[in-house]
Amino acid sequence: MTNIASAVPDPTPLDKFNDDLLLTEADQRLAQERFPEIAHVLNFPDLRDIFVRYDAHANGAKTIRRRAGYAAILLGVVSLLGASGTAIYERSLGQWSTRIGFTSAVLGIASLLIGSIGALTGQAKQRWLSNRLMTERLRQFQFQMLVCRISEVLESTVDQAARDRFVSKRSAWLAEFLRAHQGHVTAKLRSTLDDDAENDFLLYRPELRRPSTAPDRSLLQLFSAYRLLRLEHQLQYANYALRNDETIFPTSCVRQLEILRDVSLGFIFIVFLAHLAVVLAHAASWSSFPASLFHLTIIWLAIGVLALRTVEEGLQPGREVERYAQYRAAILSLLKRFDAAASPGERISVMLDTERAAYQEMRSFLKTNYDARYVL
Repeated sequence: MTNIASAVPDPTPLDKFNDDLLLTEADQRLAQERFPEIAHVLNFPDLRDIFVRYDAHANGAKTIRRRAGYAAILLGVVSLLGASGTAIYERSLGQWSTRIGFTSAVLGIASLLIGSIGALTGQAKQRWLSNRLMTERLRQFQFQMLVCRISEVLESTVDQAARDRFVSKRSAWLAEFLRAHQGHVTAKLRSTLDDDAENDFLLYRPELRRPSTAPDRSLLQLFSAYRLLRLEHQLQYANYALRNDETIFPTSCVRQLEILRDVSLGFIFIVFLAHLAVVLAHAASWSSFPASLFHLTIIWLAIGVLALRTVEEGLQPGREVERYAQYRAAILSLLKRFDAAASPGERISVMLDTERAAYQEMRSFLKTNYDARYVL
């Protein structure tokens, strides 16, 4: 099947990642044409409005955190570069060496405050992850409804009165969800991080009875919509995250990991060459060989390696690659099970397992980024 977003020319990043919630009018029209029996269930304007607000806050906080993190690393690198050459500065720069030393110390303290204590990054990270938790729980609220409230969903396809009753019930469910989450997002983040037993993954109490009055075509459309908007969408999301981005400043975790490791290895190799040059110079008694300059070069290269490792610790590309690879494998397995299911009950069971997998992936994302720090 083709993703809804693929039918829209030149999709924006928002369309690309959130078309499962039908954020654009084009997605809503296509859902109406493709799934007319349950389009009123898939199209949830109130949830979309709330999602967009939290998503904007999450993206803004993430940008602040990343910029502050890179600033912490840059300040730390400059501080270490300045402090490491003190002996040479004293001989060549005189009184300026004291100023360089003082400036290096101040920059080092600033780097520590931003990166470790969290003068900027701590609050931004908390806002980012709390808002991201809300966006993903809202997404889960929508798709868990198709599983745990399947009887009400199918009953709403019988006539207009049943549809109106469902819309009213859905508004009440959303209001209950918001009462439990809005104003308590930081506490919810902590409880989600600690929820190793996955006691809180369901946002509804499952009621898996199938009403006899619902037409078969409604059930078939529900399954088709879930397959397209949930299973296929999540698979495409994982595939996108694991792409090999060839841009200068890649956002792909795969490419980030490759660049950081390649550059680190290059720096380490140059360090070995510089050290070998110093050893050979001493062995050959080359009096004119600038050994102190080469020693300083080695130290600076080592600082460069440390900076790259700090960036890697902040971005966590290795753990991201592993996480997305595991999630893709899980979704592929669930998709195969869904297609091979011989009864509606089996498909509903797969849908419930999919929601659990989505919750597990969300927790893994939150834990990875909660532990990440930009500390040199």
